[in-house]
Amino acid sequence: MRLPLIALLSASLWAASAASAAQPGAAPTVRDVVEFTRLVQPQSADPEVLQKLVSPNGRQAFIVTRQADVATDRNHYEIQLLSLNAERLAVGQSSVETVFRFDADQDPNYADSAVQHVRWVDDRTLVFSGRLKDGVRQAYRLDVASQALTQLTHEATPVVSFALSHDMRRIVYAAQVPNPPMKEGERSIVYGNQTFWMVKWGQQRLISQLRMYRFYVVDIDAAGASGAPRPLGEPFLEANAASPVVDISPDGRWAVLPRYERARTLAWSQQYPMLGEFVARFSMATKEDPLHYFSGSLVRTARRMVAWRLDDAREQTIVDAPDDALPAGGQFRQDRLWMDHGSSLVLAGTQLPLAHKGASAASSYVIEYWPDADRWAVVAKLTGRLSKIFASADGFELVDEGDHRRFARAAGGAWQELPASTGKAEHPQPPWTLRIQQALNQPPDLVAQGPGGRTVRLTTLNPQFNAGTWGTMKSYAWRDAKGRSWLGGLMVPQGSEDRSKLPLIIQTYDYEPDKFYLDGPNGGDAPSAFAGRAFMKEGMLVLGMGFRPVSGAEPPTDKVMRLRQFQDGVRAAVAALVKEGRVDPDRIGIIGWSTTGEQVLNLVTFTDVPIRAATSADGDVSSLFAYSIAYGAEFWQHMEATNHGAPFGPTRAEWIRNDPSMNTECVRAAMRFEAYGVPVYGNYDVYTLLRRQYKPAEMVFVPGGYHMLSTPSERMISLQGNVDWFRFWLKGEKRNVPMLAGETTASLRAQYDAWDQMAAMKSANDLKPPCARITGGA
Repeated sequence: MRLPLIALLSASLWAASAASAAQPGAAPTVRDVVEFTRLVQPQSADPEVLQKLVSPNGRQAFIVTRQADVATDRNHYEIQLLSLNAERLAVGQSSVETVFRFDADQDPNYADSAVQHVRWVDDRTLVFSGRLKDGVRQAYRLDVASQALTQLTHEATPVVSFALSHDMRRIVYAAQVPNPPMKEGERSIVYGNQTFWMVKWGQQRLISQLRMYRFYVVDIDAAGASGAPRPLGEPFLEANAASPVVDISPDGRWAVLPRYERARTLAWSQQYPMLGEFVARFSMATKEDPLHYFSGSLVRTARRMVAWRLDDAREQTIVDAPDDALPAGGQFRQDRLWMDHGSSLVLAGTQLPLAHKGASAASSYVIEYWPDADRWAVVAKLTGRLSKIFASADGFELVDEGDHRRFARAAGGAWQELPASTGKAEHPQPPWTLRIQQALNQPPDLVAQGPGGRTVRLTTLNPQFNAGTWGTMKSYAWRDAKGRSWLGGLMVPQGSEDRSKLPLIIQTYDYEPDKFYLDGPNGGDAPSAFAGRAFMKEGMLVLGMGFRPVSGAEPPTDKVMRLRQFQDGVRAAVAALVKEGRVDPDRIGIIGWSTTGEQVLNLVTFTDVPIRAATSADGDVSSLFAYSIAYGAEFWQHMEATNHGAPFGPTRAEWIRNDPSMNTECVRAAMRFEAYGVPVYGNYDVYTLLRRQYKPAEMVFVPGGYHMLSTPSERMISLQGNVDWFRFWLKGEKRNVPMLAGETTASLRAQYDAWDQMAAMKSANDLKPPCARITGGA
């Protein structure tokens, strides 16, 4: 393709002017960010979560850390014990002991860390789930005094959850069952309602298959040797976007396990309003496709709990009714609590059979169940959905849709709810309690808090961090044209106070003002594409923002308005920063990941917000190609809602108008797409259509990556790649030192040769008038 001379001159002049802009300041490199030590446990500063780290005798607590090592391309894990000795803490002394260390060869998914679910069994024993050998997750027991490690399960496929009796002589667990689309002896596959990627890539890859699980029980002898596993029931399909969570009685005689009632979900949803709400919000296919003709097996389903007598694997129904748990994270809530060493179970959040006297179909309940007698009784009626239940000194407490309620045994063994005026249970507090100390510019560390609010620091996980050299982030508030309030964080390079009109990188997804902000969103783990503080080394501002305002947000069911509110929020943030003289309106970039990848793509396609360069990292997209590939899953619901209808019949024109892949002529930003793991389906059509039109677009494919990148080399590719991308497009600068796995001087030169070509193409495209959609035409 021969480009006009004016386009080539324009590209050269722009690069020269950008190169003379603000020079880099002191800040961390991408490698510094990648190798930052992070907490795997605890994941929350909730006092109840922190209390679970403390040993039963209260004398020590554990934490789990993960640190990437770029040189070896491994993540290093440690289980550390923190002393809570009151006498030593009183004089300001603390100690840390590493009782387990492990380098993970296979750790590609940040959300599925190689060591997790660590918990105490007694004062000297921890158990945890680990992917230590051959990449297969198993259950382990660790003696913290001797540091002896015992493997408790020996499955060929991952153990996704487990529970151990108090004497550690019996374990119940759930393991994945291989479910290849083409069964043994077959030579073809009938697609039916199976998704494209399950059939295409699921023959050998467990992660791509329609996941199935099975429950097992195993007896363990005094030496720690495990017997042969005995199955509990038949294999079953994954449901509700979560693996099943198991439970065992303290005496090891009973287990209470989830049962997913797909065939009964529709009928139950018409009888129980809470399940009806569940279906309306999360499982539309249950109503719209009751034959499961095109929605496959990934639909959300009703769940109930059943009891298993472990000596003979006999199943018992507890209550024949659904519970009130929501999908995904709601499936992991604490809703089962054993009493009297296992003689009874308090089950919270269950609904009741409609035939039960006094039962309300609109409510869920707390019941007590006696498995030996196979009977139950109502303890209390809930006012909303259960959040969690936990033991207290005199009974149990629960959180009922935000309300804290406390129950204690009354005379005769019945349960009595204590008056609301008593508030939370007044447990005797230990002299020193565990806390996480962090702030926007202070990495999280563990402290002990004692009498009079005095604190003793227990850990210094990242002594290399210094806010003075790593840059400072401050909360930044603004309003959009509709009056909605937005809150983000503005990250400023050191020494940039007197500079004006710097390049701006907008990092979307989440922002929490009380949590440390390092690389990406600080409201949760999403360590893909976002380089955060590493951008400041290149003299760029970073605005971290969520995808919804803090006030005036559109309802989550209105997909179209939520896209527009995001566009309004970005437009207003850019306008405010430009007006303040901080940002150059011609040098603005934006990064989206997952759901905000879709929002970013729609922003650069359908608005005139001045975005020069953008990244969609493993981003969602509502395009016809993605719609067809997602057949068999429930994503079609979101796509039809986003594009004002289905891509056929009377709504075809609306789909064409709102599908970004069918409006790529409107895209003026230089687009970087990142795709993690097999297969590539999201945004591939958008990428190819942009290339067909000679628009600047690049797609980076990480075959072994997961949605949340974790392998150090893959994180380097994503984070350094984005630093390079935005440094080039917003400042006209190039990196000349190879830094990434497999990178050479020649390959780096070829990268920038390709980008120089794209810059010339962008200059030519920028001379064309905006598309009709942007200017208000058809």
